[in-house]
Amino acid sequence: MRAILLSIPVGLSSIFGCGDPPGPPFKPHASVKELMVSIVDPAADVLWDSVGTVISEEGVVEWYPKTDEEWAAVENSAVVLMESGNLLMIGDRARDNEVWMELSRGMIDAGAAALEAAESKDPDAVFAVGEQIYVACDRCHGLYWIDDHDRGRIRDTPRSRN
Repeated sequence: MRAILLSIPVGLSSIFGCGDPPGPPFKPHASVKELMVSIVDPAADVLWDSVGTVISEEGVVEWYPKTDEEWAAVENSAVVLMESGNLLMIGDRARDNEVWMELSRGMIDAGAAALEAAESKDPDAVFAVGEQIYVACDRCHGLYWIDDHDRGRIRDTPRSRN
């Protein structure tokens, strides 16, 4: 009986493990700037440029995706933005584990909203979610700028004042 009782905790620990398992073996290569230039900016531009209205003396010109292929391009860009938020949280790209992560999740949420709008093929919804994407980008850029390696990072020692 004692042997059975002693084997229960050992069996449970082998099932549930001891401590946290190691994280996935990610191997990030691109910098935040490279992600912005090659992935995030082009995807955001597709969304922002997909719907619009220009009113001039010549009249009103409106554009929005009309074909399945055009809508698919908007959907793909929304997925890219959504997943880019995850890429920004991997490895040394994250400037901190608090605000940076919150802002990255904001990009994920904005991308998800854009995907929903594109899947519904609703030009007004795509236009409206463009603001959510802009706000997600702007909030992050206000704190962390891609060419400022210290901006937003917590420093161990105060910066000297010269």
